[in-house]
Amino acid sequence: MEGKKQGFGVETLKACSKEIKENMNAKDIGTTALMLCMFIFYTLTFFVPRFYGLTEKYVGLFVFVMLIAIVAINIDPFDKIRQKDRKFLALILLLGLTGINILLVKSGLGCFFVMADFALIWYASSEIRFMKWQFYLIGACYVAMLIYWFFGVYTWMFADYTSFAMNTNTAATFTVFSMLCVFVFLDALYEKHKITGLFITVAMVKCLQISLYHRSRGAFIMLLVFIVLRFIVPASFWEKKGFYYTVCALATLGSLAFVAFYIWLGTTGVNFRMPFFYKNIFSGREAIWLEFWEMFRHKPLTGIGTGVTITSFFEFNVHNAMYNILVIHGVPVFGLMLYLMFTTWARNREGISGRKVACCALAAVFSVCFESFFDVDLIWTNYSINMLFLVLALNSDFQSGKSGYYGHE
Repeated sequence: MEGKKQGFGVETLKACSKEIKENMNAKDIGTTALMLCMFIFYTLTFFVPRFYGLTEKYVGLFVFVMLIAIVAINIDPFDKIRQKDRKFLALILLLGLTGINILLVKSGLGCFFVMADFALIWYASSEIRFMKWQFYLIGACYVAMLIYWFFGVYTWMFADYTSFAMNTNTAATFTVFSMLCVFVFLDALYEKHKITGLFITVAMVKCLQISLYHRSRGAFIMLLVFIVLRFIVPASFWEKKGFYYTVCALATLGSLAFVAFYIWLGTTGVNFRMPFFYKNIFSGREAIWLEFWEMFRHKPLTGIGTGVTITSFFEFNVHNAMYNILVIHGVPVFGLMLYLMFTTWARNREGISGRKVACCALAAVFSVCFESFFDVDLIWTNYSINMLFLVLALNSDFQSGKSGYYGHE
């Protein structure tokens, strides 16, 4: 489909104002307020170290409450059950199995919220409508936050390289992950305001510089994959069913294949230092992943939970998002999560090349998936608002003139 030009100016403000007056309802207000609460929590988490210290144990619960509230004000669960809505039933089954498995393996309860929050994001984003004015509001918040980050918080937090107020890898990942949301917002403005192309370029260069400065392989991979998928892969390729689903499979099941290959390659004794990052390609993840596999193969249906101790690393960290879901929660929960993700991707394939916002958001979501071959940022609850914004943008259909999400009025 051919998209209408998007931009942010007087005409856009008038259009958004008209849309608010004619189409906004209490559900939209409630959804937006809850998303802004999540955004404020996210900002304070990374801007105020003391806030992070006080809330670290409760962020999963906080996000869960916000997402449950968003779902509750937007859908009628009894109606979904009467309609035998497959995605809703899959969500309920996933949440139920996750809770049961945690009790069976005597796991810590925190991992329930990690799994539940991730599942709720993919379900809710397909059920609630995301209006153009909401997109501009949240997108503008990301821009304002990162401007303050670059010219305020970052300057004092990393003024002295020998003493940081934040983990260096986290700082780079936070920057690039947040910037992906900004890229989607600026990309929507590009057709009408070409100057945003300059801002996108400068931001990419800055993200590259920060990734290298902090020696963050994950942030670098996230940025590189986004550049390839958004600016090098032709938009028409996303219309090709084979290409589209191949990328979907690589982003999910490919992550598990990578773990297996990485473990095998690590046993050969091959190793070398990566240029620019001054780190060995094999620095311990192969041992971590192998240890998790040895525990998981005895409990493939329930998963191992988090109530176990590993010897290959100083903390319980799987270092791979999809592998995390599989080994901690088991095969059935992993399969249900794949169902929620693939149904969302499937409903967006047709006509996506003509939906500029959605196409950019798709590249951003995939870039986080591929970055999470090495870490758990895809499912880390601290980044939940980012994933929610990106998947909502993926489901948007602003170019068609519809007021709701893709495929709905």
